[in-house]
Amino acid sequence: MVELHGWLCIRACAGDEDRLPAGSEDAVIQSVLSALEASPRKTDLQYANGTPYLRTLLDANHRGTETDEIIELYRKIAETASGSYGMIWLHDDEDAQHFNAFQVYLFRRGTMELHPDPWLSPCIPVIEDGEVFA
Repeated sequence: MVELHGWLCIRACAGDEDRLPAGSEDAVIQSVLSALEASPRKTDLQYANGTPYLRTLLDANHRGTETDEIIELYRKIAETASGSYGMIWLHDDEDAQHFNAFQVYLFRRGTMELHPDPWLSPCIPVIEDGEVFA
């Protein structure tokens, strides 16, 4: 099973967006909308209190292309809108190396980093009972 939870707060830059040249923020949002439109994984841009966000949930029996498409979409948007920040938590129980753990993709300042999850992992025994079969 693949479980993915993601969110990304979209910001044009890490500084004061009010200091950007006129139209710059709109151009970044247009680039984000273009990335969303071009992505095979359809994800909507949502707004909360005037701030654009992506929120994604994927729960599938097996890892397919959509998992990598979501990660790539978030990476591309974070790179385009360099002030963006957020995370994707991914658990793939068929991953030979990380079958009993969540992996955290961290997006900040135009970069993507992969980290082991310290809060929900190892899945057994932290969040589930059972035996670990490698």
